[in-house]
Amino acid sequence: MILVLTVTIPIFVVILAGYIAAKRGIMSKESIKAFTSFVFYFCLPLLLFRNLANAPVAEQLRGDYILAYLLAGLVSFAIGYAVARWIFNCTVAERAVQGLGVSFGHTVFMTIPIGLALYGEASVLPIALLITVEMAVIVPLSIVLLEIQRGERNGLVEISGTAFRAIFFNPIVPSILLGIAAAILQVEIPAVLNGLVNLVQGATIPCALFAIGASLAGLSFSERLGETGFLVVGKLLMYPLLVFVFMSMFPDIPPEWRNIAIIAAATPLGVSVYLVASTYDTYVNQASAATLVSMLFAVVTLSVLVALFSPVG
Repeated sequence: MILVLTVTIPIFVVILAGYIAAKRGIMSKESIKAFTSFVFYFCLPLLLFRNLANAPVAEQLRGDYILAYLLAGLVSFAIGYAVARWIFNCTVAERAVQGLGVSFGHTVFMTIPIGLALYGEASVLPIALLITVEMAVIVPLSIVLLEIQRGERNGLVEISGTAFRAIFFNPIVPSILLGIAAAILQVEIPAVLNGLVNLVQGATIPCALFAIGASLAGLSFSERLGETGFLVVGKLLMYPLLVFVFMSMFPDIPPEWRNIAIIAAATPLGVSVYLVASTYDTYVNQASAATLVSMLFAVVTLSVLVALFSPVG
């Protein structure tokens, strides 16, 4: 319960502060974009690279963990896609956004501070592996489906190129891969890079959370509450349950890693889901509403998980 009060609640307070700042015009759209870019393109990649480069990756790189999270993500995506087709009679593009919505959350911005609070630096590698699965498989899968829906003018090469750019033009994935490679090759991190990371790491997480709140200020609620409700329930309840089920199939996975994966799956819809929907001009209202509503309910669901997974003693 102490960690709920000292970790989970402060996370949402900072998010709320960002939301209020943007809503009241204290931060303009341009300043929000600059603020988010600073965190996403500079601070987080540096922090992930340095912490992974110093981690015992060679001894802890677990294929069973990656496979379990991947299977849970794909099944969650498939259920979201199927519900959109058979229940809500959505187009292929709308199905892709709903599938993404129930299988992609704030793993970067919210799981990292919770993981660090619960398990310290040992949480960085398992979180990085989860991020890689989401960014290298789940997001490209949705983009491929969205590109196919655009029409026959998009050939296989063009669609593949778009999916490839979604992976490697995102600074998070390359920083993770480089960090893991540096750890395996036992590359010594230069003192100047360590000094740079030490300078920015204290501001990285608060700035990232503040940026989430500011980004939410431009979103709105939808009249199609059925789709919105499914997205929220699917992301906050169904996906974590699937992660638990698939992780339980591999008994050698450390409990702390399993807990981190469940927390990652239980984070609210990522703002990136709304951005993808906006880019392809499809399912925008539902993604917008679900992002806001899931953030509100996540105050409760994440607090419960943090209380359950708090280390004894």
